[in-house]
Amino acid sequence: MSCTKDPEVLENRKIVVWPQWLTAFAISLEAIVSGLANGWASPYLAQLTSETVDSDVPLKLTDIEASWVASLLSLGRVIGAFLGAFCQESTGLKKVLLLSSLPLLSSWILNICATSVTWLYLSRFCSGVGSGIMWPAMSLYLGEIANPAIRGSLISLNVNLASMGMFLGNVMGPYLSMEMFGYVSLVPNILFMVLFSLIPESPYHYALHGNIDEAEASLKWFRREADVKAEMRELQDFVDGASTSILTKFKDFLLPVNLKNILVMLGLILFVQASSFSTINAYAEIIVTNTKMNITPSIAVMALCFASVVAGFIAIFLVDRLGRKNLLILSSAGVTISYTALGLHFYLLSLNFDPENLTWLPITSLLSFNLFVCCGLATVPSTLVGELFPANLKNLASLFVFSSNAMWSFAFVKCYQPFVDLVGEAIVFWSYGLFVLGAVPYVHYLIPETTGKSLLAIQQSIKK
Repeated sequence: MSCTKDPEVLENRKIVVWPQWLTAFAISLEAIVSGLANGWASPYLAQLTSETVDSDVPLKLTDIEASWVASLLSLGRVIGAFLGAFCQESTGLKKVLLLSSLPLLSSWILNICATSVTWLYLSRFCSGVGSGIMWPAMSLYLGEIANPAIRGSLISLNVNLASMGMFLGNVMGPYLSMEMFGYVSLVPNILFMVLFSLIPESPYHYALHGNIDEAEASLKWFRREADVKAEMRELQDFVDGASTSILTKFKDFLLPVNLKNILVMLGLILFVQASSFSTINAYAEIIVTNTKMNITPSIAVMALCFASVVAGFIAIFLVDRLGRKNLLILSSAGVTISYTALGLHFYLLSLNFDPENLTWLPITSLLSFNLFVCCGLATVPSTLVGELFPANLKNLASLFVFSSNAMWSFAFVKCYQPFVDLVGEAIVFWSYGLFVLGAVPYVHYLIPETTGKSLLAIQQSIKK
C-alpha cells in the first residue's frame, strides 16, 4: 500500500526539526512518569497479594482490593480527559500539559505515605487523572507543532517512552520499597515541570484565538526560520472559520464527515482495549506466575517490558514510512496469533502437560504480544486523533476518544480476574485474540491513511 506524500514536504526537504524533537523529549519525561505509574502495578500487586510474609511490604491486599488498585488508574483517566478538555480551549495545550504533572506528583506523594489500601486507591486514581489530562493534550500539541514528515514519529516516541517508564517500573519494583519507588518517580516529574515551562505554546492555539503575532513567534521558534509567512497562511487556512462556541462545535461535530471519523476512531479504540495491553501490564507478574514457566516471574516481566520498548522504537522509524494502516494491520494480526498461542499454553496446562516442557510457549507468545501491540495498536491511534479532525473539533474529538479509551481500559482491567475465574485463562486469551482479529478488515476499509500529509491537506482529503 503506497503512502501519498504532501507536495510541500517533498519540495521543502531542508527543514529544521531539532526544536520539535527537543520539545518531544521534554514531554517524554512526563510520558515516562505515566509509564512508571503503569509499571508500578505488576511488581507491587504481586507483592501485596502474595501469601508469603514480607516485612518490606507495608500492607496486604485481597484479590478484590488488588483489582481496584489495578483498575482505578483507568477510571481516573476518564476524569482526567474531561478536566483536560475543559481547560484546553481557554488555557492552551501547554498549560494543560503542565497541569497534568500536578496529580501525577500527588500520586507519588500518596504512594510514599501509603499505610492502607485507601492511600493506594487515591494514589492510583491521581495517576489516572494526570495521565488522562496528559495523553490527549500531548497528541494534539505534538500534532500541531510537528512537521508532517515527523509527526507520527514524535507522538510514537512519547508512547514508546511511556513503555520505557513501564519497563523501569518493572525493573525497580522487585528491588525497591514502594516508598523509594515514589521518590525516584518524582525526579522526572519535577524535571518536566521545569523544562517544559520554557517551551512556547502551540501556534495553532494562538491562531485559533486571533493572536497572529504570538502564533508567528511560536512558529519561528519551532521552525527556526525568519520567514514563516507561507506556513502562517496555511495555518490560518486550517483554523479559518473555526469557532470556539460550544454550540457551534456540537453542530459541526454532528456533520456526517466529522461524525463518521469519531465513530471510526471509537471503534478502533475498542479494538485497542480488546488487545488488553493495559490488563497484561497490570497483571503481568501474576500471569507469568500462572503459566508455571521455570523462569523467575519478575525477570520474565522485565524481558516483556523491554520487548515493548524495542517495538516502540521500531514504530518510531516505521510509522512515517510504512504508513498508519499497515502498522495497525500488522499489529492486529500479530496480537491475534500471540493470544492464540498463549491460550493454547493454558489449555495444555489444563490437560496436565508438564509446564517445564512448555516454557518456550508462554514466553514466546508474551514476547510477540508485546512486540506486536507496541508497534501499532498502542501507538498509532494517538497519532490519528491529532490528524483526523478540524481545528475547532480537535478538543471535543480527543475528549470522546481518550475518555472512551480510559473507560474501556477500566472495564477490561476490572473484569479480567472475574472473567478468568469464570472460564479460565485459555478461553479468556482466545476471546481477546478473536476480537482483535476483527481489527484487520476494520482498519483496511475504514481507517484513512494520513502519513506525510499536512493537517490542512488531511482535512481537504477528508472533505473530498
